[in-house]
Parts: sequence; structure tokens; C-alpha cells
Amino acid sequence: MKTKLRSLSEIRNHFANNEVPYYFVSASNFNMLGMHEWVRGWTSVTLLESFDKKHPHVLAIPERGGRVFESIQEIDLHLLKSEEFRKLLGERGGRAIFLFFDEKVEALCEELGLEIDLPPYSLVREMDSKIVTTEIGNLAGVSSAPNVLAKVGSFEELEKLAQEAGLGDQWVVQTPYGDSGKTTFFISCRDDYEKVAAEIEEEEKVKVMRRISCTGTAIEACATKWGTFAGPLMTELIGVPDLTPYPGGWCGNELYESAFSFDIRRKVMEMTRSMGDALYAKGYRGYFELDFLIDRDDGEVYLGELNSRVTGISAMTNLSDFCTENIPLFLFHLLEYDPEVELEIDVEAFNRKVLTAGASGVSSQAILKYTEKSLKIATVTPESGVYFMDGDGKLTLKKTGWNRREALGENEAYILRIMDPGEYVYEGADLAILFVNQVIGKKGGGLNREGEKWVSALKNLFIYRNLGQEERSAVEYANNPAGMKSGGRR
Repeated sequence: MKTKLRSLSEIRNHFANNEVPYYFVSASNFNMLGMHEWVRGWTSVTLLESFDKKHPHVLAIPERGGRVFESIQEIDLHLLKSEEFRKLLGERGGRAIFLFFDEKVEALCEELGLEIDLPPYSLVREMDSKIVTTEIGNLAGVSSAPNVLAKVGSFEELEKLAQEAGLGDQWVVQTPYGDSGKTTFFISCRDDYEKVAAEIEEEEKVKVMRRISCTGTAIEACATKWGTFAGPLMTELIGVPDLTPYPGGWCGNELYESAFSFDIRRKVMEMTRSMGDALYAKGYRGYFELDFLIDRDDGEVYLGELNSRVTGISAMTNLSDFCTENIPLFLFHLLEYDPEVELEIDVEAFNRKVLTAGASGVSSQAILKYTEKSLKIATVTPESGVYFMDGDGKLTLKKTGWNRREALGENEAYILRIMDPGEYVYEGADLAILFVNQVIGKKGGGLNREGEKWVSALKNLFIYRNLGQEERSAVEYANNPAGMKSGGRR
């Protein structure tokens, strides 16, 4: 007989008494930060040692042979094959969650007796396509910005398609798959096109959108057999030069009540539920994230992108004041994959509560990447923990640790270290993630004065040295964005 859970308190108790091992396997524990506090038997298995072996629920397994990983999936395989993980796993099995995975990871998990609490990779991959997202949105009545989906073989073809579709003379072109803005191209002339022509022309179909002046938003949700549960709506930081070298790259988020009107929140909530229901009808179960674009000229809300997985705002969502006072949204994902549980919760009532109270408190995160083109070695990087900013804008370590919510003061920040000392840093490498309790973005984009101060102070915690000639000749991946020191979402 299935266990029936009729309230949020019963869900909390269910996971507090859980006896099934859960493993989040990824480069870092960033996306599932703090989940061990809610789920008994939770372990994050990571490549990065962000906590200097002090976190009791993180098993860090670094690569000691100097191998350079080409993808997060390769990191997954390294972690799953390691002696340390095999020893932890023993004969008990368990359930695995990944940021990214593939068929090889699926096959290895089956061999290990691990159940993957995610949809099949083939379906995840299909849903992650920006082309498929647009098509599903159209069927669900959730429209993207004016666009056309087509093969583009030259600038002339792009120009003709845009003219026929009434997309104006400035366009955003996206390939089906891409990471954090690396395959989002802003084109207004032939020169813009020629710089990225190879990436566009190799695709069978791309998305060509009218370029609009817009505010980016992000929201996570969970599609279940009981309905689609939604989280709070957040702003997005995109293409901030101090944080990322990618003009269209995601680099942070904010959650605060005055960021959006109630009408915007309600509209996004309705569109999110429609998308979640449409995804579930296609067989996709569980956690996902949507980017919405708000046109600054007319206030229209458009579907941007779908991320069919846990993402870079998962920590923000699940550590928000709302989720801390109720339950993390991700617990609904775990319940969806638990065959022994039946949920008797009013989904509509939960979402109404999110709509009215989801943006309580103020919190922001900034994802700091290395923005220079030169390859260097990090000699000093900050410890993960709580920091205090003094009147001179200098950050001082107050307490090492892993609890983001121990840094709730106005002049306090929690820093999660991604880049270890002694590692090579290259353009686009993830360095650290900053959590603060202030608004750090400007309405029109970029950082406000407080944001600039926090990011500058964070950068000052890193020290680098140039490579010697022998080191430089030994490093073949200077322009390879793999290095995979990544906790991000895209």
C-alpha cells in the first residue's frame, strides 16, 4: 500500500525519515546546495572539493591523473567508476540525480543498480532543444517572441526569412543546443553574421527571433502526476562583462517582491503551468526551468528557453525564504519518482501561495567566470563560507562552511568556491558563486552600484600568476572551454 502524504509537514517528515540513499552526481554540489538538510541519506558526489573535505554530505573525488574532461557527462562517469563511490554505494543501491547525463551514464547506473530519478536521456535531450521548446510552447498556447524556425545557409537567406516573417532588421539567432549564451547570436549586419556563420549554417534548423528590448526572468517548476508545482519568479543577469565573457551568457539571478508586478507573476505562473502540463503529456516528468522574456516596450511576456533539468537557479529556488518556510520545490520531483508515495496536496493552493508569498525576502546570486583571454594559474582562491564586507568594500572570511543561510545580514555574503588553488584558469572558467541579500542588478541590465561593489570585492579574493614557457607548451587546452570547473546550469 502506498504512503499517502496530505500536507507539507507530512512531506517534511517523510524525507526526514527517508531510508533510501540519494546521490547528486555532478562537478559541484551548487545546484543542490542545502538539500542534505531536508533529505536523510542525501550525498553529493562531486569532482570539486569546495569544502576542503569538511562537508559530511559531500564526497569529492578529484581527477588525480591530469585528465581534462570534455563534458559534465565525462565527469559523471569518472565519479561513478571511482573506488570511493563504489565503496560508498556498497550493495545498497539507491537513486541518482544528475545535472547532465547521457546514454553511457544510464548504462553504468543500470550496471551499478542505481535508479536514475530523471526522465530518459533521449527525452531530456529532445526537450532541451530550443526548436522543440518553441514548438511545444506553440501547442500549449505559450508563445515565443516573434520568430521563424528554419535552415539558414547564408546572410541573404537569413535576411529574406526575417523580412518575410516581419522580424525587423535586428535578430537573435539560436541554435538548438547551447551553453549559457555561447550559441545565442545577436545579428544586425553581415559582419555580425560572418563571425558566427559556421555555427549557424551547420544546423538543420535554427530559431530566428525579432530582437526586442526585454527583461529576462527565470522560474523553476515540477511536472508531476498530481499537476505542475511552480517556484518563485526571479530576474536574470545576462551578459554582464564583469561576470562573463559571453554577451548572451547567464551570470546570475535575483529574487525580490518589487521585481515584477502581480499581474506579470500571475501570467508567468499560468504559462509555466501550461508548459509543465504539456511536457508531462509528452512523457517528461519532474523538474524543469523556464526563461521568460518581458518586452519593455509593451509588457508582453514571451517564452524564452526551457532547461529540462535542475539548473543554476535551483539553489536560489530551494534556499528561498518561501521554500525554507514551506518545503523545497525539488522535493516534489523526488516524490514523483517515488513509487511508494501518493500525494494528496492541492496543487492550485500551493501555487497560489507561491504567487503571493514566493518572493518574500531579498536574495541574489552572481556567477563569476574568468573573463580574460590569457591562460593563467590561480594561486589564491577564497574558501567557501560566510564573508563580511567592511566599509572599504573588502571581504573578510567570517566562517567557513556550506550553509548559505548563515549569511543573511545586509553586509554578509555566502561564497561557494568553484576554482581550486593551483588550477588553470581560461576564458569562461567558473571561479565562484556569490550569494548576497541585496538587489545587485539594474532594471535595464547590468549591475547596480552595490552589485559592482560585491563583484569587485569577490574578484579581489583571487590571485593568479602567468604561465612559464614550459607550462604553456604543456597545456594543450588553453582554448578548450571544457576544463569543466562548472556548477552552472546551461
